[in-house]
Amino acid sequence: MEKKFSMRYILVMIATCGLIASSVGLQTNISGLFFNPIAESFGIMKGAVSMTLTISNLIFALGGMIAPRLIKEQNLKLMVIAGTAIEAGGTILLSMAPNIMFMYILNAIRGFAAGVLGFVIVTIIISNWFKESVGLMTSIALGFSGVAAAIFSPIISSVIAGGGWRVGYLVAGILIVVFNLPAVFFLPALHPHTKGFKAFGEKEIIEPHPTGFTEEKPGRKISIFLMILACLYAVMACGAGAMPQHFPGIADSFGFGAVGATLISVTMVANTGGKIILGILSDKLGSRLSIIFYLCLAIAGTFIFLTIHTSFFMIVAAVLFGMVYALGAVGPVMISKDMFGLENYSKTYPTVNMCGTVSNAIFSTVIGYLYDFSGNYYSTLFLMLGMLSIGIVVVIVAYTRNDAMLAKQ
Repeated sequence: MEKKFSMRYILVMIATCGLIASSVGLQTNISGLFFNPIAESFGIMKGAVSMTLTISNLIFALGGMIAPRLIKEQNLKLMVIAGTAIEAGGTILLSMAPNIMFMYILNAIRGFAAGVLGFVIVTIIISNWFKESVGLMTSIALGFSGVAAAIFSPIISSVIAGGGWRVGYLVAGILIVVFNLPAVFFLPALHPHTKGFKAFGEKEIIEPHPTGFTEEKPGRKISIFLMILACLYAVMACGAGAMPQHFPGIADSFGFGAVGATLISVTMVANTGGKIILGILSDKLGSRLSIIFYLCLAIAGTFIFLTIHTSFFMIVAAVLFGMVYALGAVGPVMISKDMFGLENYSKTYPTVNMCGTVSNAIFSTVIGYLYDFSGNYYSTLFLMLGMLSIGIVVVIVAYTRNDAMLAKQ
């Protein structure tokens, strides 16, 4: 059994962390910093600008769906290089955008590249390379979407304040290249077996599947009902994940605009720490209780936003609500594995992830327009309460049904 956490596993983790940092942390999680400056620059509504994130995330979902078909062992490095060029190039070109329509097109292009190199491929790689501590390793990698945003949100915010949003996009594009370089140089394979390595915690090397993905085995059947519940959970959790990008606007609407960038930074810290802690909790308490606990924390953060309007408590609320990032990123991974088994993961998770990504994309725009038409964020906060509550019900029903199905087998 491969128990020594050698350098090869460290390099795989560095590579996957970098891919998540660039595709999500620097492309999605700092997008809110650009909404107000672009809206003012072009003289358009904030909802029209937030549509850039909606388009990016919609195509991100498409990229994730077809990523297992595009990326194979034989073209892994080539696809990472091509994806990086498209993702970074599209971001840099945004700095030259003459109008919002041009930005829509560029966000679609870079969104596709980020989707191909994002959640689906990263979680499959980790599931292939780690047979032990896979939950923790997944949480660490996905947590880097928050690490990158937490570190670079104030930096990009300062760049925008000093040089404008166009310079901000230029800097973001360069950073995307930097974070993807480890995957170009250090990611040896989709599956360790193709290079003659063992996965961490694996007893023996088995014949690898020709594609580099885990070979699906007959056994557990895919329940349509559980698939619907898993997708519904992803819709609720990932839809709520669109809210933090509007935290600067929320702070401004309550008269605390100066803490807007701080709210995003602390949310990204919660994003990172929350994902890692969720992975640890799932090993100790199980996925069901861990996810429900996190949903309750996010609900508590929403209540604070609704009722207590001071800088300190808004920061507290942002930290608590920041748990939605773990719920939207790690939660669907856990639920997919628990409901369908690892043997069906590469078949079911892309669909669940797509539902969540589309939901996040839609709500990114919905929240912007709710503010445009109401002049405040109260309706959005009540909407978040409803979505998170539905998430709790869905988790309880899904795991209860899954327990019953496993008991019959």
